[in-house]
Amino acid sequence: MRKIITTGMLAICATVSFTWAELKIGFINSEAIFQEFEGTKQAQEKFNKEVAKWEQDASKKQKEIKDMKEQIDKQSLLLSAERKKALEDSLEMKMAQYQKFLQEKFGQKGEALTKNEELTKPIIEKINKIIDKIAKEENFDFIYDARAGGIVYAKPAYDLSKRVLDLLNKEK
Repeated sequence: MRKIITTGMLAICATVSFTWAELKIGFINSEAIFQEFEGTKQAQEKFNKEVAKWEQDASKKQKEIKDMKEQIDKQSLLLSAERKKALEDSLEMKMAQYQKFLQEKFGQKGEALTKNEELTKPIIEKINKIIDKIAKEENFDFIYDARAGGIVYAKPAYDLSKRVLDLLNKEK
């Protein structure tokens, strides 16, 4: 009985060893591909222009609030209680509008995040399409992303990042 189990284990080990020998594995560094791709740089420029406009608007709103505070402080002794209250209410409303603006543009579900996703989604789709193409044409079993943190060590010969980047730049 022991001989049968040992023989069975040897057969399983041989099969596993044979299967591992046939595996073809590669990896990419998506962060490096993303940073070096010209299309990403163009998307980043578009994003930066949009964000600069929002930041300029935010600055303008912030200056209006500051000026209004200074006006109230300077004139507080000369203002009637009703006028002072009206100005303070107006200031509070401006501050609330400013906070709402910041949340709409830069908050967790703000336009900045949406715009970033809108600009990067086509690039990510292109990268995935190229990875699929390489995997299918060259019969890779697995292609990992080093940026995801699952790879502790890999021989540089298995790095497909440069090839993906080259194909991505040719595609334009």
